[in-house]
Amino acid sequence: MVTRLIADIADPVIRRLLMLAEETLGPAPVPYLWLACGSQGRQEKTGVSDQGNCLILNDAVTDADHDGYFAQMAKIVCDGLDACGYVYCPGDMMATNPMWCQPLVKWRGYVNGWVNKPVPEAQMLASVMFDLRPIGGHIGLFDDLQDQTLTMAYKNSLFVAHMVSNSLKHTLPLGLLRGFATIRSGEHKNPLDRKHIGVVPVVDRGRVYALQAPFEQGEHPRSAGGRDPRRCAAEIRRSTRCRSAPMPSRLTCAWWIPCSWAVGPHQAS
Repeated sequence: MVTRLIADIADPVIRRLLMLAEETLGPAPVPYLWLACGSQGRQEKTGVSDQGNCLILNDAVTDADHDGYFAQMAKIVCDGLDACGYVYCPGDMMATNPMWCQPLVKWRGYVNGWVNKPVPEAQMLASVMFDLRPIGGHIGLFDDLQDQTLTMAYKNSLFVAHMVSNSLKHTLPLGLLRGFATIRSGEHKNPLDRKHIGVVPVVDRGRVYALQAPFEQGEHPRSAGGRDPRRCAAEIRRSTRCRSAPMPSRLTCAWWIPCSWAVGPHQAS
């Protein structure tokens, strides 16, 4: 897929920027992990996608190191990405935002709050956790957090219900007579919004089905007791009234969004 190739190009750029940051600032005072989120995390990046990233820090980090070393590291990397064409996130979902540069204990608190109080804003923020993908640093900082997130979300039926409700807000671009529904007004009148009514509905439904079919990393859903991908493909087609919904070869990519966390070679340990 083209978007996967674009993401694969961005990954080594980030790792190189992390190396340059360490060369400039010196060795990191505590272990850290840089993660991509949003379209970069899902490997759905296009040529005009903005950047989305965060930092998980070891709990031994001091306030001085958080506000000094890691704030500078985040600025170096985010500024570098912007210079390379990966523009700043308009929603400020970047490691330069203190909210997205925190020790592991803080991230655990985030997850607990978002899952147990699934208000609309928390629902959106929780989705960030499902899209996170480690890029460079110490992967051990993410393993337990990933397990905690998936387990808590899977066991919380209210949270899953909110996820289902949220996924239904984005409908497929089909009109009354089965033609494509284009943007009706504004600056971009008539074009087809392939992100919000094309990719987003598939991604949102993929998250729901993945949470309802937990399986070990790297295993096929069938071999780990998960649901049959063909059955889920059929269910998605029925729920969206779209006979052309993706079959398993594409659907399984959506299934694995929160379950496959590819780590690059930059000192991932």
